Amino acid sequence: MSGPAPRKYNPDNKTGYEYELLAEHLAEHLAGLIATGEWTPGRRMPGERSLAEEYGVALDTVRKATRILRERGLVQTLKSKGTFVAHPE
Repeated sequence: MSGPAPRKYNPDNKTGYEYELLAEHLAEHLAGLIATGEWTPGRRMPGERSLAEEYGVALDTVRKATRILRERGLVQTLKSKGTFVAHPE
């Protein structure tokens, strides 16, 4: 299988992170991608399963991180379409 090597998201290389804490760290990382312009407004985010594989976390962790971003107004999810980076207001 080719393609980019999966990124393992584990700040400080620690194990045993609690679900909530890891989701918050992942949300901060993804928010950074938005803030730096790597993910531009209107861009469709990778799917939840793809992000879980890429960062080496559970699917529920990605869902929680996405929910955090949605609550902050950084992304919006359209049913059956995906999650997109929100346009700044």
